[in-house]
Amino acid sequence: MIFMRLDDSKIEDFYKKCNTPEHVIRHCKGVSDAGVKIASALNDAGFSLDVELIRTAGLLHDMCRVKDNHGEVAAKILREEGYPEVAALIEHHMHYSFGDPKKATETDILCLSDRLVLEDKYVGIDRRIDYLIHKKGENPDRTARLLKSKELTKTYIHSLEAIIGKSIDSLFIDPRTLLLQKLDSALSRVEKPARYIGNEKGTCLNKKDDALRFCFAFPDVYEIGMSYLGLQILYSTINKKDNLYCERVFEPGADMAEIMKNEDIPLFTLETKTPLSTVDVLGFTLQYEMSFTNILDMLSLSKITLKSSERKESEPLIIAGGPCAYNPEPLADFIDVFLIGDGEELLPAFLSAYKESKDKGQSKLDFYREVSSMEGVYIPSLYDVIYDENDLISEYKPLYDFAPKRVKRSILPSIEEIYFPTEMMVPFIETVHDRAVVETFRGCTRGCRFCQAGMIYRPVRERKKETVKRIAEKQLSSSGHEELSLLSLSTSDHSEFEEMAVDLMDMCKDRNVSLSLPSLRLDSFSFKVLDEIQKYRKSGLTFAPEAGTQRLRDVINKGITEEDIYSSCRQALELGWTHIKLYFMIGLPTETFEDLDGIANIARNIVNISRESQSGRRFSVTVSVSNFVPKAHTPFQWMGQNTAAEFREKHNYLREKLKIKGVTFHYHDDDTSVLEGILARGDRRTGRLIQRAHELGCKLDSWSEHFNRENWDRAITESEITPEFYAQRVREMDEILPWDIIDSAIEKDFLNSEYEKAVSEITTRDCRKGCVNCGINKRVKCPLGGVYA
Repeated sequence: MIFMRLDDSKIEDFYKKCNTPEHVIRHCKGVSDAGVKIASALNDAGFSLDVELIRTAGLLHDMCRVKDNHGEVAAKILREEGYPEVAALIEHHMHYSFGDPKKATETDILCLSDRLVLEDKYVGIDRRIDYLIHKKGENPDRTARLLKSKELTKTYIHSLEAIIGKSIDSLFIDPRTLLLQKLDSALSRVEKPARYIGNEKGTCLNKKDDALRFCFAFPDVYEIGMSYLGLQILYSTINKKDNLYCERVFEPGADMAEIMKNEDIPLFTLETKTPLSTVDVLGFTLQYEMSFTNILDMLSLSKITLKSSERKESEPLIIAGGPCAYNPEPLADFIDVFLIGDGEELLPAFLSAYKESKDKGQSKLDFYREVSSMEGVYIPSLYDVIYDENDLISEYKPLYDFAPKRVKRSILPSIEEIYFPTEMMVPFIETVHDRAVVETFRGCTRGCRFCQAGMIYRPVRERKKETVKRIAEKQLSSSGHEELSLLSLSTSDHSEFEEMAVDLMDMCKDRNVSLSLPSLRLDSFSFKVLDEIQKYRKSGLTFAPEAGTQRLRDVINKGITEEDIYSSCRQALELGWTHIKLYFMIGLPTETFEDLDGIANIARNIVNISRESQSGRRFSVTVSVSNFVPKAHTPFQWMGQNTAAEFREKHNYLREKLKIKGVTFHYHDDDTSVLEGILARGDRRTGRLIQRAHELGCKLDSWSEHFNRENWDRAITESEITPEFYAQRVREMDEILPWDIIDSAIEKDFLNSEYEKAVSEITTRDCRKGCVNCGINKRVKCPLGGVYA
């Protein structure tokens, strides 16, 4: 379209002729500027809009505002002066209906811009309509009419945004400023706004502008993620480096996620409110399988491409680590790089290498070439997975000569010297574990055959009791917590446990702080310590026999007897405990209903022991049952899992058997356990299931109120990823397993031997009593191996 151009002096003449008020002139200039920006963005996307025509029409659209039907009046004047093209745009702008957004015209853009500007500033459709609703003369009919107009305009805006690939708002407002404005409005409408505001005590809010931006992503809600010690350790470790900046993000609650989607608020870091799509590296911790759909939800909320193969070079590098990364394949389509093993040195080194690579202007593939030789770095895109005619893996085929045949887990030889934070982040709201925490040692020597942590965290590496006490004192002083907890897989197995516990008890007593000692073993129980800790208010004691009969405890290599259980209960009763929790696992390999009877027998016998004690106190037992899930890198990795129906049958059986006065029964959901089994032993094709579940709206699946069985069943059917093949099938010993690409440092021959011993009901000694040849000492010194031999 060609039209006679108007210079600024002619436009000023029109203002004078029409007696246009100064504030209206300012509004016209605001609409004109907005129209130019929107039209330019559309032209960049392939349109051919006349930007100058839109600019001129914007400047003159309200020049006759002081008159009735001012659009028509202005159009008449402009035609008489020889400007019919401008007249056509502004004639009906007060009552205009948008056309097809794929064929947007200059009139569409002018009228849209007019609806987005309040006085002389761009404010967006929500604020503009809200202003009009509450103008003088407010009435229900006008409000309804305006709200309908708002929805129609929003629909049109969303269509244009899909075309230009960004929000209209972002054309006018700095992304962070825009986010803060929207966030300010959203926080007043969610249940727990403190989940999203950041600025807690102990957070890092300032770093050099050239520092690499890394965001630690915990794929569950804030209260869960902030209880995770690994977050505190890595956050503090990375932020000690001048060249790196670690921020945080969590899966939003359902209420916040809904607002974010409806109002186009991208997921953001807590520290600086930076949209995740603009950070350099986004790193997920993989703590449990039922968080996998949350990862895709967080990527989607961040407007980051889901599939790694489709992601642009300009998008963040997506990495992941944690225990579930020991079988990385179900998430291999979505994660660029997995970090396997201890993270305190591996993660900062990896991030520093990426910063150097970015500073050199290298591509991601160039970076992969440089870091692929680092222990603990697995890059799925460097391999093709070949399947045979039976859908089994026949080969992991490296696509580049620099891709290692297997990826070795990164192992810290010692944790005594490694940095451990003493100034922790202190949340504004109560978290699941709201206390100071010190890791006393890493690893376990017991060798329970179902336990992945006991295998992948070998060898045992201790902190000295003096180090533990020093860290605890500093943490309590800096945080103000009223409880201290020691963290390990088996607290009382520390070589200096009794002396350490006494020292900590004295310190906590002086500070009026409670001391928690979780993960205590029945056969190494120090009731003297526990009695002192809970002298005045005894909470429940927790025992974990895991299986109901000695035969099955031997199968799983639990290493305790019924006499251990009952003698511990007698001591507990003598010292005044009135509640005992028992943890069992059902669906274990070789389990029979006789083993289930054993669970009920143990509970009944403990109740009888309490009656025999004649203490006169009311006594109760809680039996909690979880469902066995075979895990990678354990002796039971080849075993099949029960079906959901079999789990339900066993739960119903136990419910009847445990109808014992004083006994309460709890059990884990059957359907989620089967899904865990699929994902825990899934191959790369399992990503289809995760993506389809995400598309169907599955998220926060570890929360019973959010888990949607029907959608997961549909996802299983449509993705053709079946529990029969992935969860319930017994694997052959010579089968290539999806996680064989990862070298956990525990030899497969050892796991195979432990499998055979399990089937034969033969136990294996605690490796402190003599090396059991698991293979870990071929990679790193095993300091406590054979110390009791």
